[in-house]
Parts: sequence; C-alpha cells; structure tokens
Amino acid sequence: MTFRPIEEVMRLQSGRQSGRGRTALLALTGAVLVAICLVFTFVMAGWYRDVGRGLGASGESVAAAVAEEVDRNIELLDLALRALSQQWSKPDLQAMPTALRDRVLFDNAMRAPGFGNLLVLDRDGALVAHPPGTDPVSSRFGDRDYFRVHIAGGSVGLFVSKPFQSRLSGRWTLALSRRIDGPGGEFGGIVLGTLDLGYLAKLYKPLAIGPGSAVTLFRTDGTVITREPFVQADIRLWAGGGDAFNRMRSTHSGTFAGASPIDGEERIISYHRVGNLPLIQAVEITGEAAYADWWRRAVAVAGLLTLLCLGSMGLSLRLYREVGRRAIAEAELSRLAGTDALTGLANRRQFEAVLGRVWPRAAASGESLALLMIDADAFKAYNDLFGHQAGDGVLRAIAGRLDRVARDLGGLACRCGGEEFILLVPSVTEAGALATAEAARAGVEALALPHPRGVASVVTISVGVSMQRPAAGGTAEGALAEADAALYRAKAEGRNRCRGAPALDRAA
Repeated sequence: MTFRPIEEVMRLQSGRQSGRGRTALLALTGAVLVAICLVFTFVMAGWYRDVGRGLGASGESVAAAVAEEVDRNIELLDLALRALSQQWSKPDLQAMPTALRDRVLFDNAMRAPGFGNLLVLDRDGALVAHPPGTDPVSSRFGDRDYFRVHIAGGSVGLFVSKPFQSRLSGRWTLALSRRIDGPGGEFGGIVLGTLDLGYLAKLYKPLAIGPGSAVTLFRTDGTVITREPFVQADIRLWAGGGDAFNRMRSTHSGTFAGASPIDGEERIISYHRVGNLPLIQAVEITGEAAYADWWRRAVAVAGLLTLLCLGSMGLSLRLYREVGRRAIAEAELSRLAGTDALTGLANRRQFEAVLGRVWPRAAASGESLALLMIDADAFKAYNDLFGHQAGDGVLRAIAGRLDRVARDLGGLACRCGGEEFILLVPSVTEAGALATAEAARAGVEALALPHPRGVASVVTISVGVSMQRPAAGGTAEGALAEADAALYRAKAEGRNRCRGAPALDRAA
C-alpha cells in the first residue's frame, strides 16, 4: 500500500465531507424525478386501460343489442315459414285451384319492412307457390345452397344462406329456408323467405360507433353477410381462418383487441352470437377519438410534469451550487482555522488533527513517520536587538524554508507557537529523516539573516528528530515527547545542529 502525501490526505478528507452533501442532494433529486415519472406512467396506463374497457363495454352493448334485433327479425320470418309449411301440408289446400290456393296460402303472409317474398319449391327446386301479384323471373332454384342443403335429409332446421343477388329483385338478399317432408317423411321441397340486406344496413346506420369503426354480420363459416359502412366488395368475402374470427367463432360473446378479419386494421372487436343461429354479430371500434382524448390528457399532464421536473432540477442545481459554495467557504474557514496567521503554515490545532488521521493510516499500512521538532536559536535576543516586526520577518523566512522541505517529501510543516515549528514527514528511512533535518537546518542557515548574538552571526535553527513506525506500537504523544527531548539535546550541545532520539543516532 502506497502512503498518500499528508496534504492529499487533508484534501481527501475535506473533499469527502463536502462531496457527501452534494451526492446526497443529487441522489434525492434523482429519486424524486424517478418517482414522478413512475407515478405519471402508472396513472396514464390506468387511464389507457379505462379507455379500452369503456370502448369494450360500449362495443359489447352495441353488439348484443344489434344481435338481438337481427334475431328478432329472423325469428319473425321463421314463424311465417313455419306457418306456411303447416298450411302447405294440408290435403284440402292442395286440392284447390292454383290461383285460389295461393291467395289462401299467402293471404295472411307477413308483410314487414325488409322481408321479401315467401315461396314454396317442390322436390326438384321448381317454384310451385308464390304470393299473388308476383312474377318470378325464374321458376327453378335447385342450384341454390338453401335448397340443396335440405335434400340429404335429416333435421337441418332453419337454414341461413349465403348472401346473393335475388333473381326476382336484383337486390342483395339473405334466404332462410325450411324442409317440407312428404307423407312418408321423404323430401317434399322447401319453404323459403328472403331478407333484404339493405334493411339490415338501415339497422346499422344509426349506430354512433365513431369514424373508422364497422358493424359486420358473419356466418359461422366465415362468410360476410353485410357490413356497415357498406362496401359491396365486402359481401360474400370469406373471413374464416384468421385468429380474430376463430376467436369469435369459439365463444358466444366477448371483446378483444386485434386485427379486423376484413381489412386487418387494429381495432377493439366486440362480438355476440345471434340467438341459436349460425350468425355472429361483430362491432369493430377504432377508438381514435377516445384515444385522441387520452393523448391530449397525456400530453397536458406530461407538459405539467416536465415543467415540475425542470423546476425541481433547477432548484436542485441551484442548491448543488450553493452546497458547493458553502463547502468551499467551509473549507476556507477550516483552512483559516488551521492556519498560522503570521507564517501561513498549519497551526498546532491543524497539526494535531492531521497527526490523528495519519498515525492510524501509517499503522495500517506499515509505513514510517518522522517528527522533526524545530526551534529558532537565540530568537528572543534577535527580538531584543531588532524588534518584533523584524522577528516576525525572520519567522516567515524560516517557515518558507521549512514548508519547501516538507512539501518536497509530501509532508507537513506547522508553527506550534513562538519560534517553535514541527515537520511531519511520511514514509522515510532513519537516514532519510536525519537528512531531512539537516536539509532544513542548512536551508535556514543559508538564508544568511544577520544575527549578532546567533551562532556564526546568522539566524540558525536546532532540530530534534523522532523516527516512528506506528505499526510496531507506540503513540503519537510519545513520538512528540521523543522529538522534543532530541531538540533539547541539540540546543544543549551548542545549537545549529540536528539530533535524533538515542536509537536513531546510533542507527545513523
């Protein structure tokens, strides 16, 4: 482990104290901004889900209502077909002349908006009965799906055909048919009723489901019966096989978001089975208007939060700068409190604080510490001769030399009071410690400051050296006492000299 210079230790300690406050401020600001963003995301996601649920509930209501209306109309037409089938099976009706029979058979036939003709076809698909006054353009319908499905036998019940253009009216039509059984249960023909798809389109038009949305009636085999907005090319399209349609076919009703089985556009799709019929009523809603409102709210809230975040960041930066300025001011105050006003060196208070930090570091790293106690020789006599102002100048000159020596070695020079100084030098050998003391002594002597009562008639200093390895034991107080004792030896032996503790002198 490399020992840091003492001044670096001092800077790190000061920087760490000032940095903690600014780091905490930045962390708090970041946490607040993240919390704001999370709350915004949570709220807007909730609003988005609410919009989707609202659209889905609206679509389900419309799909169920329209399915019920379509089912009611088909049920009315089916009742007419059942009645017609029962009447046709009566022998006395068959014995009537054709004109009279048709008048009796269709006189009470239902006449309702959207309902087309009621017809009776024989076992070969030939038209055998129709309402009086109609003039069918064709008399044979054996090729139609609504006829062929009943030939094989069995109970087909009410059959709903694929949409087709009527040969009678030329309009797009849906046919509903039921089987007629002969006296022995054999196939005897069908009764047929038609429903105008234009009538269904009129049912769909008043529905306010928004632009880009659609209402579609499917057969369960995937055939499109009608769609609003009406596009003739959509009729008789096959929409089966896709994920969306398979989902609609597999359950009675529901709502989901997915691609339309007709045009592939993403919509919220609600669907409902039409009674017990092989028909599915679907409502597809784009939700552009609803989601556009959500986007407006999201942008507005995001703008307000952005202003709030920018304001918070601005306040935080201002506080950051204030904390930095305060830290600088505190560091300066701390420096001044630990600085000797006359010489600019560290004072005794600062020295003791640094020694208290450096000593355990040296103990942990195994490094050495040298303590140099220094005293200006015959300084009182100098003050008596030249006055205190001149004496202060001498102290400043001595401090400058000692500070240079300490800095070169990464150490610290301080003034303890009066004419006494201390040098704290890290990571030096015994010989290095004595060489440092000699360099300090020689440097002061080289200043050649006149002192008639001093050694060699110039200002000089005496140095006492203590060399310590804190890891081996001992205390800082003991080291100071040892250096002080060495200083008194140097002064007692004639001043202007360096002396170490007895062990150090023997090693030298």
